Amino acid sequence: MRKILALTSIALCALAGNSRAQVILQDSFTYPPILGDTTLTNVSGRLWTNYSGTIDSKVNNNRLEVFGNRAGDVYRPFTNTLSSSVAYASFIVNSTNLVNNTNYFAHFSANGTTFKGRVFAAGLGLAPNSWRLGVSAAAGTPSKIYPLDLATNVDYRVTLSYDTSSFAASIWVDSVAATDLNLTSSDSTTAATLGFFSFRQSGTTVSAPNLVVDDLYVGNAFADVNVGTTKPAVVYYQPNPAVIVFSGNSTNLYCVGAGSGALSFQWQHAGTNLVDDANTTGSASNVLSLVSTVVSQSGNYRCIVASITNGVAQNTATSAVSVVTVSQSPIPPTINGGPTSLTLYRGQSAVFSVTASGPGTITYQWKSNNVDIAGETAPTLTIPNVQTSISGSQYRCAATNQYGGVVSSNATLTVINPPHVSVAFLRSLVDPNNNYTATNSTQPYEVTGVITTYTNITTGNTSSYYLQDATAGINIFATFGSTFRPAQGDVVTFVGVTSSFSSGLELFADTVNRTYTSYTIVSNNYPVPAPLSIPFTVTNNNFSNMNYTIAGKVVQLTNVFFGASAGTAIASGFVTVTNGLGQSFNLWFSAADLDTVGQTLPDYAKTVTGVMFGSQNAGAPNFAVAVTKFSDIVTNLPVINPIPLNITVAGSSLTFNWTDASFTLQSATNLLGPWVDIVGATSPFVTNTTADPSVFYRLFHP
Repeated sequence: MRKILALTSIALCALAGNSRAQVILQDSFTYPPILGDTTLTNVSGRLWTNYSGTIDSKVNNNRLEVFGNRAGDVYRPFTNTLSSSVAYASFIVNSTNLVNNTNYFAHFSANGTTFKGRVFAAGLGLAPNSWRLGVSAAAGTPSKIYPLDLATNVDYRVTLSYDTSSFAASIWVDSVAATDLNLTSSDSTTAATLGFFSFRQSGTTVSAPNLVVDDLYVGNAFADVNVGTTKPAVVYYQPNPAVIVFSGNSTNLYCVGAGSGALSFQWQHAGTNLVDDANTTGSASNVLSLVSTVVSQSGNYRCIVASITNGVAQNTATSAVSVVTVSQSPIPPTINGGPTSLTLYRGQSAVFSVTASGPGTITYQWKSNNVDIAGETAPTLTIPNVQTSISGSQYRCAATNQYGGVVSSNATLTVINPPHVSVAFLRSLVDPNNNYTATNSTQPYEVTGVITTYTNITTGNTSSYYLQDATAGINIFATFGSTFRPAQGDVVTFVGVTSSFSSGLELFADTVNRTYTSYTIVSNNYPVPAPLSIPFTVTNNNFSNMNYTIAGKVVQLTNVFFGASAGTAIASGFVTVTNGLGQSFNLWFSAADLDTVGQTLPDYAKTVTGVMFGSQNAGAPNFAVAVTKFSDIVTNLPVINPIPLNITVAGSSLTFNWTDASFTLQSATNLLGPWVDIVGATSPFVTNTTADPSVFYRLFHP
């Protein structure tokens, strides 16, 4: 009987031990493709939700890809409620490329907008070909950087915690115990109730990090998520096998290693542990710096990497030997690299550089066409705003120490003008499968055309006008362009790069940050191109044809009724108008246009002239006529001698007779309109109808 009771007591104790903590979310990302679909969120049975960006999170080889050129961010709710004040998560992360960018890629969340405990790919490490992790409580940049260089294409288990009481986040890498090396955020945030775990993609540039993650655990305690296998100490990146440094100069040795628990590094020189002194720093880190070197520092160097648990080294790995030679040879400098010939666009900045090594202090002197350039005595030469007048010039650098000097090879600077193209060519540089967005935002182009808008249509220290040549029209936009205020009818030469904005395709210039862009008024008072008459149904036409021939051009609507907007003052934004057939179109007015804002809209206009303005999203065109001069809303009708309209009634037939074939017969049920053309009405016109006193008829001269 006692034995049975003892067994029961042991079982209860075991159950009690299991109930102290809990895994509240686990995902191994084992989602086989369904009909070839590897996205994480839009397939039945997958428990993740896309909370922002496009649906492009992918699962491949049972791992979630968190890629820099994708935009879909996903979250999954906890399967059980968090019962602790501290939430813990762990997952495997592997960086497949090396990028000097900072982006957060994982976090807890209270909903789709409140993020806590952000984990960052925090850019490059100190060692070559390495990267680092960072953490914040809620900030969009890391408040702390984890002090360990990581290798690419290596699995690391990251543990993350977020304390809902102190509002602080912490991270561990390949940890065994909570007491292992960890890093705690220092930014401040506010309270939130956690209920989700999320992974985020950069969605901005292909130069952002590409990561894969796997084996996610979320729990109430560190032990819940401490599920990684023990990793022995290992060296991933070996120090340079042979290093030559001249006496008095400095050099670094690098070792990238990993292992479970707390990780330690110890550099040795000739088999003896190093300690930091006047000539050595970083002896207990993965980067050893030899500074102001002396000959006695020559010899064999290696790094011992140890995996430590509870203060005890479990195993070690020893790097390969790096043979360092400190030379005191009285020799002149050696040019190790550069300068390199450059081909640049007019207005860009040329940067030439050399690297040199040698004993003592090295001085530099740059030469242009073999003549010293005054004041250019650094290893780098910068020539701002290059022009074609210096194209073909040659640059080289002399490096000198107390033992002599050496001159680098020549580098040739070639300066070319941006290609001069037509506006129609620029309009071909779009992707019809991606909302007709610009496909090249780095290549500068030069166009010349006439300004078709009456005023600047943007605000602040910027400039926005429409320009048209013989082929097409486009918006030209200048950042820091407050002094660029061309008049309607000015001929302008504009150098910029193509860009996409809500107003459609534009040619973009920024003379501060893109010095190769420019804008020049060539002449004044050139005739504005004649407007292209467009029907109200113009956006029903082929989109790609519109993109070349209509968008950005001066256009004109006829027979325009302002409806409910009649009698109101013009403000910024869109105004919907109709024609006599009841078809609608939009006008657009800029808040920056003082010639139109505040003017009163009429009931009717014979014509409205402006620029075809707007984006051209595939399947959903959003065009409008941008009116920038109030006189382009023409309300005065031509003076025409009265043309009598004779109507005779015979039974149920009405016969209409008039003498001028340029008039159109219209009908309306209200004298104020809208008036509708009677299709096929030429004099004499007979219709079988019973005379209706509520129907009005008129002759209209378009």
